[in-house]
Amino acid sequence: MFFNPETMTQFIPEGEPPRELVPEPARALAAGLVERPPLYRSYLWASALLNVGFQSAIPVPPRFAHASAGFVPLNAPIPIGPIPSQNFVGFGLYVLAEGNEGGQTIDILRLAGRLFPVVITYGEIKLHGSPPNPYNAASTCWVRNRGTYRPWKQGILTCRHALRTLPMGSNVALVPSVHHSTPLSSTLADMDACTIDAAILEIQPSDWPAGLTRRSVARPSAPGQTVQFEGRAGSSHSGHILRVFNYNTYIGNLFGQRVIADCHSVPGDSGSFLEDSSTNEAVGIYMGTIPDGKGGHDGIFQDLAQVESFFQVEIHY
Repeated sequence: MFFNPETMTQFIPEGEPPRELVPEPARALAAGLVERPPLYRSYLWASALLNVGFQSAIPVPPRFAHASAGFVPLNAPIPIGPIPSQNFVGFGLYVLAEGNEGGQTIDILRLAGRLFPVVITYGEIKLHGSPPNPYNAASTCWVRNRGTYRPWKQGILTCRHALRTLPMGSNVALVPSVHHSTPLSSTLADMDACTIDAAILEIQPSDWPAGLTRRSVARPSAPGQTVQFEGRAGSSHSGHILRVFNYNTYIGNLFGQRVIADCHSVPGDSGSFLEDSSTNEAVGIYMGTIPDGKGGHDGIFQDLAQVESFFQVEIHY
């Protein structure tokens, strides 16, 4: 779904949602966006929608595979919001369910006296890595271990789905990138067993490059944020965050936290590093695409804030 940033503020609800509808951890994170008012409001409303949406009685298909809140595509105008028919875009909830791609149904969620669309789109997530090794995937960034769960010290972060068939400790061959010619080998040192699409490849200390910069992680990411990433062959992709699934009261791995953007790439680019174009903060790991419900596709990314916390890593780039 192409997103026009010039119309962003027209779709974000005015004001703030009632305090009781936004979990306190999400409200605390939003404080970091106060100086970027549209993103501050979009994140608060997205958090409220996720909080209320998961408690609502709106029926969803039993095999729904993803949910996120923010800017949603509409196949037809509906009579809600400040400009409900322009560009067939709304601010609400997106639900992806398994089924023949292209279908879309719309329900309505009432929140704080306002009406929001709940868009149920049918299709599937298409992951852009090729198991069982990262020869056809991309590296995200360099990482240092600051935890005690695993003994590795330095490594490379990539997507899990390109390595999921390998046992821990496997030797994984690497290919040069457009920026680094080494290392050429690594060891699978850590990988989530559930929903976090991330894995760590341990490298030798001598393979750690000079001149890397430690990156802070965007906490939180918000609908409307400008982002960019580079594919494994150096192709550049840029756009805006459309929606987020960021459940800050839960820090485990049963819920994979995701970022959805209006930019995506091709198979083999899974694992690419998504960053905030304005601040250069780390945002996500490229996973692949999901249908936008209007015949096109959006990019889906693993939220790096969840990765940093769960794997206890420092991110360098």
